[in-house]
Amino acid sequence: MESISIYVGKKIKFYRKQMHLSIAQFSELISKSKSTVSKYENGQISIDLQTLYEIAQTLNVEIHQLIDFQVEKKSLSTNLNSPFNGQRHMHIYFYDGRKRRIVKSYLTINPSTNSNDFCCSFYMDIPSFENFEKCSFYYLGSVESYDLVTYVHLVNQANPMEKMSFCILNSLYYQSSTWGLMFGISYRPIAPFSLKFLMSSNPLENEEITADRLTLTTDEIKTIKSLNMFILDSI
Repeated sequence: MESISIYVGKKIKFYRKQMHLSIAQFSELISKSKSTVSKYENGQISIDLQTLYEIAQTLNVEIHQLIDFQVEKKSLSTNLNSPFNGQRHMHIYFYDGRKRRIVKSYLTINPSTNSNDFCCSFYMDIPSFENFEKCSFYYLGSVESYDLVTYVHLVNQANPMEKMSFCILNSLYYQSSTWGLMFGISYRPIAPFSLKFLMSSNPLENEEITADRLTLTTDEIKTIKSLNMFILDSI
């Protein structure tokens, strides 16, 4: 397992690149030398709390997004106010008919500075869950969890006009995966959209995430035609 310093350094580098800042530009913003910033990002030196706070402010992220290092798998809590039965990392799959392929994405959840709320990061279209930070699209947002349903609200960090929301029934309290509805603005074409996705607390095997399983069922299509509503039949 990598050290905390290496993990934090990777997070700093990721968020710096999301803001399209060079090491020289970033080092000037936090009043550090380029060599020091490089050592931060490579995990060669530890970062004091004050500097870490300044880095988080400069990168426009919450400090916990830089230090959400997990030594072992632990839940946030097991009460109903905690999203997804306390799971911090969710694996999301959907089928993109435009590209004719299955898209993997990664959702991380953390308590916000207000202990009653939760914030999240969404890494959309990733090569693998081990390299989730190499995502095509990066979103930040918030999570609202109720007894029966959880809502996730997201904003694209490269283009704030692009907002998305998820609606997910809380069946993760008694099973490891569930279906949800994603809706927002599509970038190609630019238009409102909605799609269904499969979410799991653990990575799924390839045979569990086939295109047939992720596309609309016959009953879902019939419901759209008869009721003019998209209602998930896969729950």
